[in-house]
Amino acid sequence: MEHICNEEILTIKLLKRIDSNNAADVDKDIFSLIDRYNAKSVILDAAETEYISSAGLRVVLKLKKAVNDSKIVNASPEVYDIFSITGFVDIIDVKKAFREISVDGCEVIGKGGHGTVYRISGDTILKLYSESEPLHEIEREIEYARNAFVAGIPTAIPFDVVKCNGSYGSVFELLNADTLGNVLAANPDKYDEYSKKYIELVNTLHTTEADTSRLSSIKDLYNQWADEMAELLTADEIEILHEIINSVPDRNTFVHGDIHPKNVMVQDGELVFIDMADITYGHPVFDYMGMALTHVIAGSRAPQRAVQIMGIDYEMGVKLWNDLIKARFGALGEEGLKKMNGLLTAFGMMKFTVASAVNKTNPKELKETLINISRQTFFPHAKNLIGAVKF
Repeated sequence: MEHICNEEILTIKLLKRIDSNNAADVDKDIFSLIDRYNAKSVILDAAETEYISSAGLRVVLKLKKAVNDSKIVNASPEVYDIFSITGFVDIIDVKKAFREISVDGCEVIGKGGHGTVYRISGDTILKLYSESEPLHEIEREIEYARNAFVAGIPTAIPFDVVKCNGSYGSVFELLNADTLGNVLAANPDKYDEYSKKYIELVNTLHTTEADTSRLSSIKDLYNQWADEMAELLTADEIEILHEIINSVPDRNTFVHGDIHPKNVMVQDGELVFIDMADITYGHPVFDYMGMALTHVIAGSRAPQRAVQIMGIDYEMGVKLWNDLIKARFGALGEEGLKKMNGLLTAFGMMKFTVASAVNKTNPKELKETLINISRQTFFPHAKNLIGAVKF
């Protein structure tokens, strides 16, 4: 049976028909996969299932008893009715199939490591995830966005999950909204107004306490990315990354993970975050290093990259970064600001170094090019970052 396992969450694609002729084999296959991956959660994908008999229902019941954290997704109306009539919807979480939509002719307003953002109407936008993005990761992002919103962070919350070209997507209602990058590019005279709002938004995020029981630690995420670089980095290089990450002071405030003007929407003059896939809790330096990468480092070699990433030109991106750092660390004075800027830019190169773990679809040649740059510009001075965060 087709399947994928990610972080002990096993997703299995059910057969077209499950009845007395094959139920025993389905049972055997499911439990064999659970044992192989030591799965703690099981998702049965019924997208292609047209019928399930009582024999198949007994397999589902056995699974639910063995692995309580189990559910069924993508059930057609006919299959959902079978689960409903037999009372199984009261036993196991059964989700109906998602509606299908098209993005043909739709404007692309943003693109990142997790997917592409489209405007599908004047009132709604769609974040279409990459094909490799599992449903449980998307559902987790939605939950995280809701947690952030409830905590007081301005963020767009998806109201629907859909399918498009074989991938999942989240639909947001954002009336007459546009990305901050597009707004700044079209209205440079409004830079001062929106830069202040951008700084306030970032400050709100970094001063809001997170429910650490519901979110992951940013340190855990970066340590995971460091380990995933094993095919490209040496053991010593990975160890240095771990030492830097673990030396950062602990915090319980929100970290977005990918702040830049294309991940902020302007609606009725107010700013809201989108793309909450990497939201965590921890020290704000992890957001500053990401912003240093997008606002300063990425466009330093090829300024046209700034427009692709942020929607604004390189000069404006650097200005926005400098204004942000001055607002946060202005009390340090001119020399202190210069040192802080250098420190955060150096940390930005650490995120650059794990970029291939963040954006797993990077081609091999690009991965090797990025690592060669890191070995020339980051690793010779990397140990200086261990314990360097004092704020």
